[in-house]
Amino acid sequence: MNMARTLVGKSVNVYLKDGSVILNVKVVTARGEKDNGGPNISCRAFRQRKPLKIRLKEIAWTEQLNPYFAERA
Repeated sequence: MNMARTLVGKSVNVYLKDGSVILNVKVVTARGEKDNGGPNISCRAFRQRKPLKIRLKEIAWTEQLNPYFAERA
């Protein structure tokens, strides 16, 4: 949960345990909700209004994106 809180406000790639990848999302919140199946993070993809909720137990690992790479490309 503490690691998820450090990602709030940052752009990341999320790798899930089922092998799928969610690319370039911004982590909006990290919450430990007991009634919705455990702790989760809310991410928002580029040009998407509604945030996507992902449970922490479904995440294999995350890769933080370099903000300077996008500015120079």
